[in-house]
Amino acid sequence: MTLNVEREMIRRVLVRLAMLVVFFIAAVAVEAKRPMADGLHGGDTMAVECDSFTWYGTTYTETCEVTHIFPGASFDGSDSVVTMHLVIVASNTVEDTQTACDSYLWTANNAEYRRSSRSTAVLTNADGCDSVVTLNLTINYSDTVDMDTGEVCMGVEYEWRDTVFTEAGTYRYAVPNEVGCDSLWMMTLIVHDTLDVTVDDTCAYKDLPWTYGDRVYEDSVRNDIFNLKSLYGCDSTVHYNLTVVWRCDAFLQFPSVVTPNGDGINDRFVIANLIDEGCYPHNHLSIYNRWGWLMYDRENISEDEEFWNPENALPGTYFFRFEGYGFSDKMERRGSFEILKNPSK
Repeated sequence: MTLNVEREMIRRVLVRLAMLVVFFIAAVAVEAKRPMADGLHGGDTMAVECDSFTWYGTTYTETCEVTHIFPGASFDGSDSVVTMHLVIVASNTVEDTQTACDSYLWTANNAEYRRSSRSTAVLTNADGCDSVVTLNLTINYSDTVDMDTGEVCMGVEYEWRDTVFTEAGTYRYAVPNEVGCDSLWMMTLIVHDTLDVTVDDTCAYKDLPWTYGDRVYEDSVRNDIFNLKSLYGCDSTVHYNLTVVWRCDAFLQFPSVVTPNGDGINDRFVIANLIDEGCYPHNHLSIYNRWGWLMYDRENISEDEEFWNPENALPGTYFFRFEGYGFSDKMERRGSFEILKNPSK
């Protein structure tokens, strides 16, 4: 609440006290009223009005006590005199001058202003009369002087305008400008993580020696540590694990469906990685139909074209048996697969 509004409230209270005193005096006068010595009879009335009051053709603008005579109006035919005890209370105007930065909320009308303006609100004062309040508002503005960006690695301090920061975020620094509003300097700080990662690699024995980064491996290794720098220059630690697979059965993949439609895709029963990985140069593959008839039987397969092409076989379920002999191990695998035919072929 502004100083002018506070003064206005005090003034209203004083006026209200004055009104109570007038009412009290008028009440005493009414109580004490007696028939007049010259035979006139009369009475009293009271009124409280804002600014002015018209009574029997006469307009009054100040507090007063006036009479009006009604000729022959008494019960005995004599004149009747009525006395009016009038209290005039005034409307008032108030000037509210304010200066603010960027915006101002005026409680008189609960409106927010973002530029200089002159506005008026009509309120009701303590006397029940209009109170016209005029706002003379000057809005000054803050300004943004500069926007900076900082980058640091996690755990490293960043100093900006004599303050140290370690957490990512947007920070503001304000000083008053020439009109008393804030001038803002803004800084966005980016904090890059320091990396600590684990890399798990697997290779076949035939791929040795194995290279990772600038190091060469002849066998499996656990937790070989690389101290590197990230793209942002932050420390990064890599824990490298290499597992050399000496058993070829970990690489073999047996098909579950064969579609011999001549499109060159999945036309044969091919054991993936048997040839590419050099696994089990000594091998034996047998395939049977659902009645146990031998459909295919071959040893030491070394090319994809040597796998079974069931282009003349009926659709349905088939069974296989594979045996492989490697440099240090032996495996046997049994299973089933489906032959699907494309009706359009």
